[in-house]
Amino acid sequence: MDQVETGRIEALLRLVVDPTARLDERDDAAMDLAASDDPRARSVLIGIASNSASEYVLAASAGESLGEIATRTGALADEEVALLRSDAGAEYRAAHNR
Repeated sequence: MDQVETGRIEALLRLVVDPTARLDERDDAAMDLAASDDPRARSVLIGIASNSASEYVLAASAGESLGEIATRTGALADEEVALLRSDAGAEYRAAHNR
């Protein structure tokens, strides 16, 4: 991964968890992270998708992005899938099974 890509991923990771950022910006960041195979993206997305306080749209986008990542890099472990909220889990399964 080059420095530009690393910097972009780091910016997306900061944005997606920033509670002061607009929800649509955070949602876009969650969707953009679907293109990353950086393990930090997977970890942050799992955190969002498993947090009961996460906004519905953000949790669902995190689940969908996890499904897209899993399609490229391998499925989440069963214990990771079990952590996901039902809405995020449904999006994960739908994206992973495309």
